[in-house]
Amino acid sequence: MSTDALNPKSILELDSWLEPFLGAIDKRYQLFKHWKDTITNTEGGYDQFTKGYLKFGLNVQPDNSVVYREWAPNAISAALTGDFSLSPLRSVSARSRY
Repeated sequence: MSTDALNPKSILELDSWLEPFLGAIDKRYQLFKHWKDTITNTEGGYDQFTKGYLKFGLNVQPDNSVVYREWAPNAISAALTGDFSLSPLRSVSARSRY
């Protein structure tokens, strides 16, 4: 579901002193639209997006495997180490799109 376009008239009806700032308001609104539509299209809406705690962290899957997800947008890779690993090598994850 796409967000409606910004109507400058409706803004000026609320406050005519905002006319010099319509360009900046429109730019911010376009950014809001972009991220709202991105969240809607990739996550299924705000409700699903706000339930990241169900997806991130350590989660046991139905087959009893464990999945670990972390949100680290500027990370190139992440490593999880500890006594739980049967391998002498640590588990390293590569960066994904999200």
